[in-house]
This record gives sequence, C-alpha cells and structure tokens, in this order.
Amino acid sequence: MVSKRKTLIILILFVIAITGLRLTFLHYQNPPAQPRAAEGVLDLRGWTIPDNRTLTLNGEWEFTPSRFIQPESLSAGSPAASASFIQVPGAWEQAFKESTDSPYRYGTYRLRILMDDNSDETYKLRVNRINHASAFYVNGQLAFQNGLPSENQDPSKTRVNPYSVTLPSGGGTVEIIIHVSGHAGNGGLTESIRFGTEKAVNQLNLLSVGLQVGLCVVFLIHGIYAAMLFLFRVASRGLLYFSLIMLMGMMTVLVADEKLLFVWFPMPYEYHYKIAILSYIAVVAFIPPLFRHMFDAPGKIKKLRWFTVYSACYALFLLISPARYIETSLILLGLGFLFSVIDSGKILIRAFRKNEDVIYVLIGLTALGVNILWTIAEGRFDLEWIHYPFDLAFAVFAFAAFWFKRFFRANAQTKRLADELRRANRQKDDFLVSTSHELRNPLHGILNITHSVLEDPSSPLPDEHRNRLEIQIAVARRMSFMLDDLIDITRLKESTIRLQPGNVHLLPVVNGVADVLRFMLDGKPIALHIDVDGQFPKVRADENRLAQILFNLMHNAIKFTDAGTIAVLAELKHGLAHIHIKDTGIGMDEETRNRIFAPYEQGDSERIKAVGGFGLGLSIAKQLVDLHGGTLDVVSSPGQGSVFTFTLPLAVETDDEASIISSLPFIPDAHSEIAAASVPSDEPERSSKTAAEVPWRSAPRLLIVDDDPVNLRILEDMLCTWHYDVTTAAGASEALAELETAQFDLVISDVMMPHISGYEFTRLARQRFSVSELPILLLTARSRPEDLYAGFRAGANDYAAKPVDAWELKSRIRSLIDLKLSFEERLRMEAAWLQAQIRPHFLFNTMNSIAALGAMDVGRMQRLLETFSHYLRTCFDYRNADKTVAIDRELSLVRSYLYIERERFGERLNVQWELDESLHFLVPPLSIQTLVENAVNHGLLPQARGGTIHIRIASSEQHIEVSVRDDGAGMSESALQQVLEAPPSASMGIGIRNTDRRLRQLYGAGLQLHSTLGEGTTASFKLPKHQWAAEKKNTN
Repeated sequence: MVSKRKTLIILILFVIAITGLRLTFLHYQNPPAQPRAAEGVLDLRGWTIPDNRTLTLNGEWEFTPSRFIQPESLSAGSPAASASFIQVPGAWEQAFKESTDSPYRYGTYRLRILMDDNSDETYKLRVNRINHASAFYVNGQLAFQNGLPSENQDPSKTRVNPYSVTLPSGGGTVEIIIHVSGHAGNGGLTESIRFGTEKAVNQLNLLSVGLQVGLCVVFLIHGIYAAMLFLFRVASRGLLYFSLIMLMGMMTVLVADEKLLFVWFPMPYEYHYKIAILSYIAVVAFIPPLFRHMFDAPGKIKKLRWFTVYSACYALFLLISPARYIETSLILLGLGFLFSVIDSGKILIRAFRKNEDVIYVLIGLTALGVNILWTIAEGRFDLEWIHYPFDLAFAVFAFAAFWFKRFFRANAQTKRLADELRRANRQKDDFLVSTSHELRNPLHGILNITHSVLEDPSSPLPDEHRNRLEIQIAVARRMSFMLDDLIDITRLKESTIRLQPGNVHLLPVVNGVADVLRFMLDGKPIALHIDVDGQFPKVRADENRLAQILFNLMHNAIKFTDAGTIAVLAELKHGLAHIHIKDTGIGMDEETRNRIFAPYEQGDSERIKAVGGFGLGLSIAKQLVDLHGGTLDVVSSPGQGSVFTFTLPLAVETDDEASIISSLPFIPDAHSEIAAASVPSDEPERSSKTAAEVPWRSAPRLLIVDDDPVNLRILEDMLCTWHYDVTTAAGASEALAELETAQFDLVISDVMMPHISGYEFTRLARQRFSVSELPILLLTARSRPEDLYAGFRAGANDYAAKPVDAWELKSRIRSLIDLKLSFEERLRMEAAWLQAQIRPHFLFNTMNSIAALGAMDVGRMQRLLETFSHYLRTCFDYRNADKTVAIDRELSLVRSYLYIERERFGERLNVQWELDESLHFLVPPLSIQTLVENAVNHGLLPQARGGTIHIRIASSEQHIEVSVRDDGAGMSESALQQVLEAPPSASMGIGIRNTDRRLRQLYGAGLQLHSTLGEGTTASFKLPKHQWAAEKKNTN
C-alpha cells in the first residue's frame, strides 16, 4: 500500500514533469520576437521572416464598427472615416459607441503589412477562430469566406471553422480586410492570426492536426477495447462507463482547436456549441458511476440516480434550446461538474485506504486537472499555441494502467487459484490413491483369511455361516473394485493405463460380474436377466477392463433400482458388439444425463445419501470404453429407467490359430531363464558369447550406481550369477570417476540419489559418451510418463520400474549390451571396409609405375611389386576388424604405403621417422595409416613442391603419443572444425571421423588436430599406458 506522503511526492513530481514538458513544448512553438502592428500597419521591412516559425499579426488594427466597408471604397494608406484602432486579439465591445438592445454586432477590420520585395517567397495566413462569420479580403480580392457576415442575426449563416489564406507572392504591401459579424461578448478577432512562409504555416497546421488526430486515436483505441471487454465480461459495467468517457473525450478533442469534426462534417455554429457542451456534460455525468464501479464503493445510489436524471435533463435542454440561451445556462454545467468532483473525491478518499491501484487514478486526475488549469489560463490571459495533447494522453494512459493492473492482478489471482485448485485436486487424487493402496493390504488379508476358513477341510462350517462368509467375500471384492476405481481415475487422468487387448468371450465375463453383484439384490424385488448368447462372437478387449466396465454399469443400475428388472443384452450392429444394460430404476433428466459421465458427478442427492458411492464408476466406464475405441451412451427419462449402451470391436477370428502361434519367435519362460543363469552350464550365455568375441575381455563389464548398499549388494550378486563383470559405485561422483579410468559396456543407475540424481548423472555421462557408446539403464520407483520422459531427455537408453522383475532386468541388460557391442563391431567393420575400398586411381597409378619401372629398372620394379603386394595383403587382412593390432603391423602397412607413394612422386614426398623402438603396444587398426594417407593426399601432394611428413611415436609417464605432421597446405579454423563435426564429404571421406570415434570408444579421447594455412597440419592421439598394457596382457 502506497502511503499518503509517498503518494503526494509522486503527484508533485508528476505535476512538475508534465508542466516542464508543456513549457518546453510552448518554448519551441511560441513566435520569435517581432514587430507589432501600430495604427493599422505592421511594418516588417528589413526584418527576416523565418522559414520554420510563424509570426502573429497582433497589435493595433483599424476597425470600423457597424459597417461592412468594401475594399474598393478605401483609399490606399488612409483609414476609413469612422474607423478607430483596437487591439487584436481582443474584445470589440468597446468600439461600439452607440447602445443597442441587440447582442448582435458586425464591423470591418483592416491591416496593412509592409514587407520587403521578394518575388520568390509565398506567404500564408492561418485563421484559427473568428466568431461567428467572416469574409477575408487580400488586396481587394475575396480570399476566403467562413459563413456569411450580415447586418442581421441569422444563425444559419455562422461558421467558425479554421482556415488558411495564401498571400500574393512578391512581398511589398499587403492589405487585409476582414468583415466580421457575431455576438457582442465573444465576437470579433479574439485569437491571433498566424503569418509566415507557406512552408511554416503548413507545418504548423499539420502539426496541430496531427496532434489532435493522435489524441483522438488514443481515446478511440481505449474506448474500443473497453467496450469489447465489457461485451466479454457483462458484469463489469465500469468498463462500459470508461468506454463512454473515452468516446466523449474524443468528441471534446474533435470540437476544439482545429475543429476537425466540423471540418469533416460542416454545420452551423449553433451545432458546434451544442455538441461541445453535450460532450462535456457526458464526461461529467459518467465519472461518478465509473468510480463507484472501479472501487466497488458503497453509497447512496439514489443520489447518483438523481444526478443522472439531472444530467439527462440538461442534455435534453441543450438539444432543444436556441444557441443564445445555452451560454446563460453554463452555470448548470458548472453545478454538474462540482457534484461530479465532490462525489468522485469521496470515493477516492475511501478507496485510497484499501486500494493500492488508486495511485494510477490520482495520476490521471492530476493530468486532467493540470490540463483544465492551462485551458483556463489560455482563455484568461489570451495565450496562443497549437493543440497540446499530452496531458490528456497521460490521463488516459493512467486510467488504462489502472484497468490493466486490475486485469493482470485478476488474471494472476485466477491463475494462482487455478494452480491451487489443481494442486488440491492432485493432492486429493494422491490421497485417494495412497488411501486405496493402504486399504488394499488389510482388505486382501480379510479375503485370504475368509478363503482359508471356507476351504479348511478340518473345520467344516454350517451352511448359514458359510453363506455369511461368502457374502463377506463378495462385499470385500466389491470394495476392492471401488478401490480400483479410486486408483484408476487418477491413472486415467494421467493417461498411464495401458490396455492388454485379447479375444474375449463376452458371456463368461458378464456372468462373473453378475455373480459378484448378485448379493446386492438380496432384499430387493429385482430380477437380473443375462440375455447374451453363448455363441456371441468374441470381442476385442482387455478382459479385466471389460469386467470393470460391466461392474460399474451394473452396479449403478442396482443402486438406482428399487424394484423391477435389470437386463444385460448383446447384439451385433454395423460390425460392432453393442452391449446394453437396462434397468427400471428412477431414471434421469436431461441435465443429469449431460454430466453423469464426469468424475465425482452423481444424480439425485437424496438418493446418493442412501446408496453412497464416489460418483466415479460411470466416468471410469466411459473412459475405458473410449480406450477400447468404442462409445458409451445413455437413454433415460425420470421414472422410466435407463439404458446404458457401449460398443466394442469384434475379435479377428482365424481358422488356424496354431499355425500363427507356431510362426512366432520362441520366448523362453522367465523362471527357466533365471534358473539356468544360476546353475553352471556347458553352454555359455548369449551375452557372454558376444563378449567372448572381444579378445581382451572375458565378460561384459557393468557399472552399478546406487546410494543404498543393500540394493548394490543384491544387484551385484544377481548380475555376477549371470556371468557379468560388475563394478559398484555408491554415488554419481564415484561413478563418474570410474568412467574416467575404466571402460564399461553398461551402466545401471538408480534415479533417486542424494547430491547428484540419476538424471543429472546421465546428463554428465552423456557429455563424454553417446547413447551407443555407453548404454545407461535407469531404475525408477515411479513409472509415470513425466518421470520416464525426464530420463530419456537426460540421455538414458532404457528404464526398469522397481521392484524389478529378474527376467525383465536380464532381458533389458542383454539387449543394451548387444546394442553396444554391435556399435563397436560396426566401427571396426567400417574401418576395415574403408581400407578395403582402395581408390581406383591409386591402384592404376601404382600399376603404371610398376610397368614403367619394368622398362627402366627391373630391381626397383620387383621391390615396388613386393611392397604393393604386401600393402594389398594387409588391407584385406581379416584382423582389420579387430579392436586393436600390434604397432609393428600398423607401421608395416604405413611403410608399404609410403614406399609406393615415394616411388610414384620421388623427391616431392619426404618422410621423417621419430620412433621409440623399445615400445611395443596395441593400436586400433588402420588408425596411423588413415592419418598418414590423409596427410599425403590432402596436405602434401596438392602442392607442386610436395613436402615432408613427420611420423613420431613417443612415450611419457602416463601416455604413448602418436603424431603425424606435414608441412603442406594446412587448413583454416572453420575447415578444421568441420573435419570431425560435419558429415563426411567427398574430399575428406569418413576415415578421419571413424578413427576419431574408435579412439573415443576405446580410450575416452579422440584425435587432436592442429593446422595453420600455408604451414601444415598435425594429427595426434594418446594411448593411456595402463589401458594398452592390460590389452596387451589379455591378448597374450
């Protein structure tokens, strides 16, 4: 809440701001210092008339009262015989010496303007207002006539529209004669006439009109949107009053200054006056009811109604009265204005104490008050300026800000209440689900104990006790169905129910449901008829859900039927099964039928109190039928019973179902699979087989992440039984550290962990490993869609809901490991395939070199042929599909390739070796060869001079570094980035990208590329010593 002191400071600062803005505006609009007219002459000789400012023709004008002197009757330079001099602008009443009872006056104004001769400049006059009719003569010629000046009063001949007059070009002396007729009090030249160049006057006119039109647009826009909001929200009458005030405010602007309304729609002055006063009284009349609705102010409505009647009567008086009586009645307008101010002030004072938005209204009223004060000052002190719109615009914006603030607050409150309602609804659903789950355990205990008592052969029960226990079982089953309803309505809202459709016989399901509900018929004269043919075709449905649909509909029929029959019928129609549940119960009216399928909606309230229930059965039945692709409808009338009809698709019948079943892939039994995994077998597991193909690992490696040591131990024991190499981590941080130092085939992570959740851990792991390089399986206790989506968005490959079924977990682990191994195999085969695809031009050029050497040097030819043969054997070697090969084999391939290229290109290709011969380690096949071939073909050979390739293998404390450097053409920074990031191109191939991906897969880091245009390129990679040492040991 804004305090009074703060409000006062804000309003004072606002007044200072808008007053400063107006004074600044006036400073740039006021005419410069200029000569004044004296004795009917304005001497502008020797004075430069500015091109961007206008002057005023203020001063002493020659005036002849009660005569219209024609220009041709006046001698140049001499005044008329009965003329006198009066100040313009100003009142003309003192110039009329003879007294008369008539308020009507007329006369002739005359002024001569002396200017320097200037044949190139055109000047113009701007007349804003002359009351009430005028004829304007320039150098003896009639230039403009506004109305018809006459010696006798005739309202139909009056006009007060602004107009402009163009003066003859060339300067010199200009004589102006104006015939004026009007009322004694406000007639004559009461406002200044503007004078200046044609450009300056046009700019002034355009600016004034533009400002007025802009302000009208502001009023119109706010009026229209307020009216539209009122139409959309009928109860908010304050918007209607605000819209009317905006439209009436626009009218007050249109009749002021440039009088745009009368320019567009010419009419006598009498209508000008009436429209202006009507606009003001309308604004005054609408403000009090507006404030009452804005602030919900209590008060005497009778007083407001009397003020409304007063304003309407005054408006009617304005419409029917002659113009001469209106001026004397303006005191009535003042009284209405006073009442409006007092009543509105009281409302604002009360609203200020409890409504923080009242500050916007106060700002708007302040702007309006400042504008009124300046308007009074303009008339009182004969101030002259063009239309100033900003005060009124600020007022409109302030009122609009109030409405917008209220709208946004109401919208925010509505959103907050809606969120609270949704949250409460969700809490209600969660409570019901939790309660249902809690009630299930004792309910199932009751059922189990009752069954054990009934089936105990050692203690046979009397028939009466047995019947009572059977009723108890039936009641417990019905309660179980009701608990299922509570759970299912929440699952249906969340769309988590998944049907398991099958081919279902309808009659057994109907009979089963009827048996469950039959106990409810005890004591009621109701006959339950099942009219379903035993040969009725099978339907395509989820059997459990179909039973739930029938139970809900039949249960509803029994509850609302006191006597009569309840029948279940089935028929075929239009290729669908139509199942009807008919009853002779109380029925429903149309209003109840329209809402009966909504959750928690029930029929007759008195009846509901007697029979109870949640009002969920029909809603669940409707949604389940929709999930089956059917429809559920009801036909009912009060007292006539109801007929519920739902449809189901028919099952697809086949002649030889056995042949179809035999063609399906074999799915082993879960129990036999788990048993086989826990017992030693001569036949290895499928996943172990796949892992055995990898030469340096005996079993797939799994990393388990969970903060619960019990869960870790259980999973570790189970997975070790299945012949997996298991590593455990007690949290995400420890798991990330394990990923940095070791390689795993699968990560199994819990979702709910402290500090770093399973989702965040997955995101961090995905920064290094792709979904195919390192599969991640999330274990979650929540299987809602939003939880699963969060895991997949984080980068998980799969999920399993707790408690995890062993067979399901084993299948998911196997599929994910197979995915990773197949990805690794694809990378290796891709590299081998690339090497096997020897480019035709390389083959042809080598053969040509061999042929040429045969005629020149047989010894060199033989050595080249042997080297080429070795190169081909190595390229097609099956070991290229292995993960790693010995460094000696890789270097042998590189040496063969470089020998062939040196024989072809001679001194253009130089090779420098820097090798540590004591190093014996494993590298991915074709990794160095790819780098060397790329350096030769894309770095050195495109240059005419060729170049040198430097191959270096060095050892450090933790790594072995392999680098291939050339002094060739080099690459730009953008081209270097595209080598590994962009899709493969024709020029670069996919060898570099394949090598980079295989290195990342094996060692966690790929190629390092550095290049400079004109200086060459370096490609390198590092092998962790601990890892290649382990690989070498496993290989040996």
